Formats: sequence, structure tokens, C-alpha cells
Amino acid sequence: MMRAQGRSTYTRLIKATQVELWERGFKAARLDRIAARAGVTKGALYHHFPDKRSLALAALMETMDRTIDELWIQPLAADGDPLPRLSAGLAHHIATGAADIHRHLPRLIADFAAHDPATHLSISERLAHGRKRLAAGLARARHAGFVRADIDCDAAALFILSSWEGCQEAVRYAHPAILSGCGQELLRYIGALRGHADRRVTDPSGSWPAHFADTSPSAA
Repeated sequence: MMRAQGRSTYTRLIKATQVELWERGFKAARLDRIAARAGVTKGALYHHFPDKRSLALAALMETMDRTIDELWIQPLAADGDPLPRLSAGLAHHIATGAADIHRHLPRLIADFAAHDPATHLSISERLAHGRKRLAAGLARARHAGFVRADIDCDAAALFILSSWEGCQEAVRYAHPAILSGCGQELLRYIGALRGHADRRVTDPSGSWPAHFADTSPSAA
């Protein structure tokens, strides 16, 4: 088990690498800048990662895992109707600007794979694992009656994650505000999964960002 100090160094390196990749891309990323940003020596960096490839791959995997877990897995893990939590979490993610951090991910994955094609399989396997977890969560919600009985959970999970990835990719070529519109349509799809007669997507907090107003309970 990694000791606390080692875990702290590892975490700082991952965060520093994420920023370096966001700013410069994989090819231009440099280990000396990453080490300086993390506040560690290059020796400490090499203690955890043998080269730039392994460090960049770990940073990308960490970002993918955290995004999928926070947005799609955790809301499905708790008891009760998960669809309002999914919708509220996505709306909050976009409204607070958290999505801006992750909108670089599709570009970085493509950039990384172009320079190191062997990583494509590792990334594909990780994304497939995330889809399976999401599908399993949707299946549990379907069994509980919160998701319609006719929904193919595997297909729904693939559609949700692919749509979200496409939303983030679209921001590369348009104004960042386009993410709100894409997210709103994804919210409509999530709302259409409901197994209850009342299919309106509600926010448990009772507070919706203005750009999602037409999906609020008052807009029937």
C-alpha cells in the first residue's frame, strides 16, 4: 500500500500533468515543468513513473475515471430514483464550469493515441469499463421501476457517454456556450428514460441554472 507521502506526491504529479497536457498537449509536455509544477524533484517523479508516456496515460485515466464516476456512477449508486440526481449533477457540472476542465479530454486522447497508438486499446478498455458500470446502474434502476422496462441499458449507457463525449468535442469548434445546449438535449433523453408516469426531470435542490429552465418542474 502506498504511504501517505507517496500518495501525496503521486496525486500532485497527476494534477500537474493534467494541467501540462491541457495547456501544451502530449508532444510538447515536459517532465521538468511537470515536476516543478508539482513541487517535486525529477527523481521523485521517476520513482512513480518511468517516462512521460506512463505519466500522461495515468493522468488521462484518472480524468476519465473521475468524470464517469462523479457524473454517471455515483448518482446511480444511492437508493431511490437516480434520474433526478443524474440530471442535477450534469446541470451543476456545466453551470459551474467544471466541464471546461474535461472538455479537452477527447482532443488529448486523440493526440496521445496519434503519438502512441498502443495506448488506444488501454483507453478503449477503460471507457468500456465505464459503460458497463453505467449500464449496470441503469439496469438496477430499471429493476426498481425508475427506468422504463423497454430500455436497453447497454445501448442507453453507450448513447449517454458517447453523447457527452460529443458535446465536449463540439466545444472545440464552437463557442463554449454550446455545451449548455448539448447538455440540455442529453437531459431530455435522461428524462425520457423514466419509468414513472410523471417524466419531468426534477432537481432535488429546487434550484436550476437558467439555461436549463425549460427542463425544470415548472415547465410542463
